[in-house]
Amino acid sequence: MGQPSMPPPVLGPPPPAAGEGGGGCQVRCAGCRMILAVGPGLTEFVCPTCQLPQMLPPELMRPPPHRTAPAHGIDPTKIQLPCAHCKAILNVPHGLSRFSCPQCGVDLAVDVSKLKHFFPLPSLPPPEEVNEVAIEVEREEDEGGMVGETFTDYRPPKLSIGPPHPDPIVETSSLSAVQPPEPTYDLKITDELESLKALSCLQIETLVYACQRHLQHLQNGSRAGFFIGDGAGVGKGRTIAGLIWENWHHGRRKALWISVGSDLKFDARRDLDDVNATCIEVHALNKLPYSKLDSKSVGVREGVVFLTYSSLIASSEKGRSRLQQIVQWCGSEYDGLLVFDECHKAKNLVHEAGSQSTRTGEVVLEIQARLPEARVIYCSATGASEPRNMGYMVRLGLWGAGTCFSNFHEFLGALEKGGVGALELVAMDMKARGMYVCRTLSYQGVEFEIVEAPLEAKMMV
Repeated sequence: MGQPSMPPPVLGPPPPAAGEGGGGCQVRCAGCRMILAVGPGLTEFVCPTCQLPQMLPPELMRPPPHRTAPAHGIDPTKIQLPCAHCKAILNVPHGLSRFSCPQCGVDLAVDVSKLKHFFPLPSLPPPEEVNEVAIEVEREEDEGGMVGETFTDYRPPKLSIGPPHPDPIVETSSLSAVQPPEPTYDLKITDELESLKALSCLQIETLVYACQRHLQHLQNGSRAGFFIGDGAGVGKGRTIAGLIWENWHHGRRKALWISVGSDLKFDARRDLDDVNATCIEVHALNKLPYSKLDSKSVGVREGVVFLTYSSLIASSEKGRSRLQQIVQWCGSEYDGLLVFDECHKAKNLVHEAGSQSTRTGEVVLEIQARLPEARVIYCSATGASEPRNMGYMVRLGLWGAGTCFSNFHEFLGALEKGGVGALELVAMDMKARGMYVCRTLSYQGVEFEIVEAPLEAKMMV
């Protein structure tokens, strides 16, 4: 037993022996080691032999009885009420309706309805002004981006055909707030796709809306087009193969597939095989002469002609162009697929100040004009990242006859004034009209680490 933190006051007579007062205890003096009898209720005492002030250890201290404990100070956990007889301020526990005054012993009852007249509630301080913008910024910084409010898990809202996509797919929150139109098109290859499970439900959804959109015509007489804006991993190539296979069952045995590299012809072949379209041949245009494709010497009468944007603007030494060759093979009444894969290659059709339009953008625009009945598919994950890059997408019907903008320049001017918000509204409008899909892989749970690789002296030239 140690000494108290501060010397206790010297008590008068020594404590009575155990048993005299009842309820006491025996302790050993910390100084002279004598056995002392401490009376009940005492916590501090002085040894009568060595005169050492000391106190009981905590485990031997007993709380005073409740009836005899005087009320000292104010307990914030209780209600302070005056006694009706002696006027003493009493600490009354919450919920206690009847009790006796510990000072005068009078029985008292609490009238809750009159409490506010005796002790009005203190006025609360005005609420602190909250800066919600600052809170959102802090939350975004803490969580590494407001992913939950930017993207939403995507499932086809109005179709239930096909298995779920193998990877989690999300859509921007702005697009998820818009519902696509009711699907009315019936695929001829539905049973085949369900048995093969080659396409997921969202890829089949793209097939339905694209074919449904191709049944419409714009005010200028040309057939309406469809825009696939899915990101990498959603399966745009296999979706295109499914569209070719569906049109094949409708007797449209010719298709044009324009992409960025000739090696992608093998990917096109693989995608067609995956949807069971093994009977459709894929012809690489760069391996064919400039003569008529359906001539006896070349022998391309049906199938998919795969070409690049570079081949589209190419011409021979004799002045024969690939564009003229393709238009002649298709014919003026061609109503098959015209697929612009990675169509952002034609983004520089509308040039900025001080620059010129690219030949690729001009030819992409020209082939659409020369094949007005073609079923156009624009396919790119970044095709609409900038309003200026949409100049070649004439089949979407966003400007021209029957719209609010007589030409693309008026449409572009309105979007540039509205900024990113206006472009989001255009995307939402396109989805609501059934001409646009834009999904991407979910990056939830993905972790990345930036590793700095210092350059050595021999690496620098």
